[in-house]
Amino acid sequence: MDKISFIPIGGIGDVTKNMYLYENDEGIIIVDCGLGFPDETMPGVDLLIPDIAYLKKTNKKILGMILTHGHEDHIGALPFALPKLPEFPIYGSKLTAALANEKLRDFQVKRNVQTVSFGDEVTLGNFKVTFIRVTHSILDAANLLIKTPIGNFYHASDFKFDFTPVDGRRSQLDKIAKAGSEGILCLFSDCLGSLREGHSPSEQMLYESFEDEFRKTRGKIFVTTYSSNISRLNQAIEVGLKLGRKICFIGRSLINAKEIGREMGYMTYPLTSEIKPFEIRKHKPSSLLIFVAGSQAQENSALVRIANDEDRDIKIQKGDTVIFSADPIPGNENSINGLIDVISKKGAKVVYSDITDEFHVSGHGYSSDLKLMISLTNPKYLLPISSDYKQMVGYKDIGLSMGYKEENILLIDSGQEVVFTIGSVNLGRKIEIANIFVDEVTHEKLEDYVLVDRLRISKEGIIVIISEIDSSTGQLVGKPDIIARGFIYDKKDEFSNRLASNMNKILGKKHERVTNWAYYRNIIKQRAEDYLFKEGREPLVIPIVLEV
Repeated sequence: MDKISFIPIGGIGDVTKNMYLYENDEGIIIVDCGLGFPDETMPGVDLLIPDIAYLKKTNKKILGMILTHGHEDHIGALPFALPKLPEFPIYGSKLTAALANEKLRDFQVKRNVQTVSFGDEVTLGNFKVTFIRVTHSILDAANLLIKTPIGNFYHASDFKFDFTPVDGRRSQLDKIAKAGSEGILCLFSDCLGSLREGHSPSEQMLYESFEDEFRKTRGKIFVTTYSSNISRLNQAIEVGLKLGRKICFIGRSLINAKEIGREMGYMTYPLTSEIKPFEIRKHKPSSLLIFVAGSQAQENSALVRIANDEDRDIKIQKGDTVIFSADPIPGNENSINGLIDVISKKGAKVVYSDITDEFHVSGHGYSSDLKLMISLTNPKYLLPISSDYKQMVGYKDIGLSMGYKEENILLIDSGQEVVFTIGSVNLGRKIEIANIFVDEVTHEKLEDYVLVDRLRISKEGIIVIISEIDSSTGQLVGKPDIIARGFIYDKKDEFSNRLASNMNKILGKKHERVTNWAYYRNIIKQRAEDYLFKEGREPLVIPIVLEV
């Protein structure tokens, strides 16, 4: 029986780690390969990536990968996933491919993303995929029309309907409507804005906000936003040049995006208007517009370094204005608020989303945008993606209000297979999806137990027990030495005496050469944890056994 399986590896019930599989007997196509970001419960974790265990163990051929747009939550995991998977073709629109290839070069991953024009059809096995332009908070964003032997699917990754986009390239409503007229079996739709009424505002509305704030500022102007938001950078640049300011870019991600944008003709300001960071001192503060990376207060980002006076070329001072033109990613609120406090203490004015919504608009469609997409595609089934569960429920309510039956609106979790046939849709396998934590510096996977240990240390502290064992008799020599960190422990001598007494009772009967040192370490660890637990403490216990 012909069938198509849809399997979300990430992105459902979680805005990030977007990765979706479409599978049939011929093989699998992958849509997107995105990063996730840690929260305060994940100490020492830099990144989260999709769990590709299913792709590694399946006997199905991977036919290819399609990238919908260049945001990190859709392309950021490429350098981590691709080296562990077999070779297959990868496709993206012009800017998407450029950003992805730059990222792969940075990580020295020898793969290449091929550029596809909007309207082009890519054939992967018996899947035929057409790129359809949509507006979003990054240029060259695409939705996908996926034609299969059992019917057509419409993959509406992140989108909004901006009828006055900064670059003049509107969503291809005619092509979306044409896809709908040919019949859509299921619409997989971004629904992050489902709980907001009306249409998502146009990016163009920010121009007046930039101009008003720029005119009021007598010192330097700093603008921080997502590096990939080229249309927003262009608007701020246009206002800055209009008011006679020189522009400067600080931060690697921002400089990379700027260079790609200029190379592709998406940023066209005169080069004579741009200065290097070391030239900032030569110009009056009132003549400077500085774009700086670090809108999410990332550790070691350019904005954090500048705020902490760690940059030799530039300082934030009284009279300056710092504009955060980006909403906080969930989990980053505390870090961003802390950074805003540091900047505010310097006497600079800080403009951010808590006090005004004039410097950021969502790249995701609100309820009316989502209704328009449903109307244009007219699918048989609705399945919300790329959102938290509360937005999925909001999307379901939208579908119900438009006359869809509850059984035709599918709310699932990541790892849940949905099996489509010509006449039916059913839930299939439940694939186990693990959290994969990555250290950004080493690029190494962090195992779950490492994170558990870090959480335990952060809450309860750590205690190191150093014991000397006579290797010829297996006896404890003297009292163990105790090193406690991360908690106040004023009973170390008492604890050491009791632990020594307990060890002697256990080890007292042994009078033979030690061959199994792991046994001694485990005994010490268990007895120490039992004693501490009775005191209401659960630090991480590390036993060290010295042979004497």
